[in-house]
Amino acid sequence: MACIKFSLLFVFVFIGQIHAQERFSPKSCLDSNFNMKMTQQGPLFGLLKHEFVINKKNCVIQVVHKKYLPKEWVIDICREPVHIKVTSATGVDVAKKTAECTTKDNSRDTSDFCAQYYDLMDLIQDDGLIFAEGDRDNLSSNHGKTFCSYLLIKKYLNDSVVFSRYTEVPDIFIEKKKASPGPVDIEEDRPEVKKEDQKAELDTFNAVTSQF
Repeated sequence: MACIKFSLLFVFVFIGQIHAQERFSPKSCLDSNFNMKMTQQGPLFGLLKHEFVINKKNCVIQVVHKKYLPKEWVIDICREPVHIKVTSATGVDVAKKTAECTTKDNSRDTSDFCAQYYDLMDLIQDDGLIFAEGDRDNLSSNHGKTFCSYLLIKKYLNDSVVFSRYTEVPDIFIEKKKASPGPVDIEEDRPEVKKEDQKAELDTFNAVTSQF
């Protein structure tokens, strides 16, 4: 009997460990609330600190970076139109998305929105994802919190996906497919065009020969 109880306990613990190791879902990422802060040594022999902070409450994600002067990005991923609120030493700026940031030839759009988007994504990657500790698929770790925020922000700002906590959450792990150029429409290769051209030529020939 004791052996059976021990076996059942082992099974439950094993199952619990398997679930604990699963990647967070898009829904759990969206609904999560957390605060995380990372500090790194900066210039002047480390006297100046670099701070990287993410505060997330449901749909609203606040990213704060302090190097010499603090800069703050606030993104409400459930609000239209797609935009970023940026607070810096010069004041508050609202950048609204008006065009895709990556064009078909892979060049970068230079609008205010896209400039803020690229600055933010570079910051999250360089100061967040590279240095954050823990498992990136676990929302209890700094790495997981940073990765969750990164995926949501990218899906909202880059793919223009506006989230909702009351409907099905799209897969944030899937990259948006780039539009490939469509087939070239060459009229000579279209059989219906060929038939029309042949008919026109035949009508012209009949009209000319009828005069003789």
